[in-house]
Amino acid sequence: MSEELDDLTKFEAKDTSHTLPVGWLALFWGLIVFGAYYYWAYTPALGGWSQAKDLETGGASAGANLLWTIAFTAVPALVAIWMGLTQKKKAR
Repeated sequence: MSEELDDLTKFEAKDTSHTLPVGWLALFWGLIVFGAYYYWAYTPALGGWSQAKDLETGGASAGANLLWTIAFTAVPALVAIWMGLTQKKKAR
């Protein structure tokens, strides 16, 4: 065991050569897109949304907000989980 750890180049080449699964990349970029959308939609300076205006309309946009939240968070998360479960393991 100690002989394996003495050669650092072999250790780095073997243990750091893995690529990130596609599902994790989809989740990562999906969350970035959702964050940009959320920042734009709910910042008064950019999207014009305000809590007072939303309360005046009776929270009519709550259903649409729920759908967008599901679309940008749950769907990428489920895709990442599905891809992680179906990915073939590499032989070591």
